[in-house]
Amino acid sequence: MIINYDSPGQLCNRIWSLLPSIAYGLEYDEKVLIINFDEYSSYFENLNRNSLVSFSSKKLLKQFIHSIKVRGYIQNGRPNLLSKLLKWNMIEGWPIRLDNHEMIINQSDAIRDIFTFNTKIITPVDELFSSIKKENIIVGVHIRRGDYRSWLDGIYYYTDEEYLAAMIYLYDQFKKEGKNVKFLLCSNEAIDLNNFNDLDCFTIPDFTGEKDLYALSKCDYIIGPPSSYSQWASFVGKKPVNYIMPERKELLLSEFSDIISFNRFRNGNILSID
Repeated sequence: MIINYDSPGQLCNRIWSLLPSIAYGLEYDEKVLIINFDEYSSYFENLNRNSLVSFSSKKLLKQFIHSIKVRGYIQNGRPNLLSKLLKWNMIEGWPIRLDNHEMIINQSDAIRDIFTFNTKIITPVDELFSSIKKENIIVGVHIRRGDYRSWLDGIYYYTDEEYLAAMIYLYDQFKKEGKNVKFLLCSNEAIDLNNFNDLDCFTIPDFTGEKDLYALSKCDYIIGPPSSYSQWASFVGKKPVNYIMPERKELLLSEFSDIISFNRFRNGNILSID
């Protein structure tokens, strides 16, 4: 049995950290126990429907694992006394997130099914999208603020003016193709729509991080600074994404591609932000 007990960051960091363990279990028919997802489990309706993957609140087990980890009795994914005696492979997901991307690709449909949002999240977003005329192209814009102000010295923290410039550049490309465009704006801070009056923009009413994430996964295209959040939206929705980079803020439609594993695009590109 694989036991994943790591708890790195918020929702999407947490999900990406689990995928190597989950994909391995699905690939080799090995049980996987997730004990680090309690605060997010209510968002998803299928977490325990796959017979190989279990999400459970095991507070005592978690305390025990962290206790023996601190004492040096276990090492991440390496053979040790407990793995030999109990057949437990205790994993911290994030440090090994890039080790088995081929398995994640192979098991991507099963992974998407496991992480299906519940109807409270899905229904209001689906109803909003169904009211938008089908001839519109919807571009999801992830306006990441909050911790991005200081992360990596704020290199990926952009102003509304910078987002708007990237959006207008995309709009002009769609316009040349005779296509109508609407922009969905999502952020972890309040958005002033008045700053985006040059374009047709909207937000999710009564938005939450989970609703915005699901909404981004329904868009035709996704843009924003590089993040695990928009990567997950691209992966789970099979939607092309392109990232606004400090050295390249003009996004070409020809460069969009969907995420097939963490930091990996279907077109073969690999995202590097370190």
